[in-house]
Amino acid sequence: MKPVKLSHTIYQGATFRGGNAYFTVPYKVREENGIIVNDETGIEVPLADYVPRDFTGCEARMQLRPEVGSAIVLAEFTTANGLIEFDGNWVNFPLSDEYTAALKYGENPNKGEWIKAIGHLEIVNPDGTVDRLAEITWRLNEEGTKTP
Repeated sequence: MKPVKLSHTIYQGATFRGGNAYFTVPYKVREENGIIVNDETGIEVPLADYVPRDFTGCEARMQLRPEVGSAIVLAEFTTANGLIEFDGNWVNFPLSDEYTAALKYGENPNKGEWIKAIGHLEIVNPDGTVDRLAEITWRLNEEGTKTP
């Protein structure tokens, strides 16, 4: 199944407590007019058929870039650096206020500044295969209250 498109906003200087839950379906599906349907029948997948995704033994990674294909990496979130965590079928991004305050707000990615970035959330499964779960658009909202 193709990656889901998501969006998150980081408020510079504030703790970010965002993430998403992920599910699987035990049969082949496709998207049709924004609805997930059974590939064989074309009938919408009922909620009862969704199974929480199991991330046991998995790792995750995501690089934020100004646009897909850019050589500039604005931020890197991984399970190894603690900026991605699993909680059951949830993938969370625990960003401290200190971390978000250090992000550079602006329009010059060559200086590490950004207002909007794109990241591909990839899961490395225990067998080494990689799944791209999501394409996430990240927005950085500039902090107005700055401490000296």
